Amino acid sequence: MPLLQIGKITGEEWKSMTEAQKAPYEDVAKKQKEEYHKQMEVYKQKKLEESVSLEKEDEEQKKILKHEALQLLKKKEKADNIIKKTKEKRLKKEENADPNRPKKPASSFLLFSKEARKQMAEERPGVNNSTLNALISVKWKELSGTEKKAWTEKAALGMAAYKRELDEYTKAHSSSPSSSP
Repeated sequence: MPLLQIGKITGEEWKSMTEAQKAPYEDVAKKQKEEYHKQMEVYKQKKLEESVSLEKEDEEQKKILKHEALQLLKKKEKADNIIKKTKEKRLKKEENADPNRPKKPASSFLLFSKEARKQMAEERPGVNNSTLNALISVKWKELSGTEKKAWTEKAALGMAAYKRELDEYTKAHSSSPSSSP
């Protein structure tokens, strides 16, 4: 039997029933409808709470991102100020610097680096400076204690010569009243 015919027969039987016969079915339908509305309210409340919670999370996330952005901006401004002050100090030193004052000697690593750079530049032409610096640094770390000691002794000789020259310079400039150190 097709569904359409079942629906017609059931509808005709329903119309022929008395109110007393329909009452138990209507009570069950009414209870089911009330239960449905209760469940729907719970569902709507749950969805509302979820959307409010999501909005709060979004707001918090936005606040966090805004705070992080402000911190990054402050760090950048601080770094920019430090760079600016460093440049200003360097310019002042350069203005006040005496060109005759002895220059500090190179450290043991710088002496090693200068020689190693020449050698590596010949071995690896076209390699950029940052790669060369990294290779030199690795090579320096791989040196044994005796090899490093040789470079340290060269640096110590340079430092001793620098100290002698600086002593002579300060003696010469402290005795002349017109020059400032």
